[in-house]
Amino acid sequence: MAEMLTRTGVVKAVQGHLAVVITQIEPECESCTAKDACLTMGGGGADAEVKARNTVGAEVGDIVTISLRGSSLVKASFLVYMLPILALIGGSLIGYFLSKVIPINENILVGVLALFAFCGTFIWLKKKGNQFANQQDYVPEIVSRKRGEPPIPPGDVACPVK
Repeated sequence: MAEMLTRTGVVKAVQGHLAVVITQIEPECESCTAKDACLTMGGGGADAEVKARNTVGAEVGDIVTISLRGSSLVKASFLVYMLPILALIGGSLIGYFLSKVIPINENILVGVLALFAFCGTFIWLKKKGNQFANQQDYVPEIVSRKRGEPPIPPGDVACPVK
């Protein structure tokens, strides 16, 4: 069975079959070199916003546990971090070999094809990202919930405190 990554948070909003969950940034995140990218994409300060499938019927204010397969996180990380680098290298190599056949300055051809491949990867990832967002393997799921504390009712407005 695949390892599941879990986090606990509070439901901020419910949007159809998804819930927006606010989670605390874990202490492990402090030493991560990709911390800034996570903060840019998900949240800021000490909290992160995560959209998760609301399979347990959580409501705003509920304390929930969200879960994601570790293998899905590894696959997504590979696509986001390694694929652009591989495309950059591939574009450079194609430009180098084409410069031997086509009478164009080698540096220009290598640079243009490397940049084209690198940018093309991000365009492809943007399109694929929308498809991945619809696949259940890549979207966190709420696996348990606990009702949040009910709000304190307002005091008697007919008798203001002096």
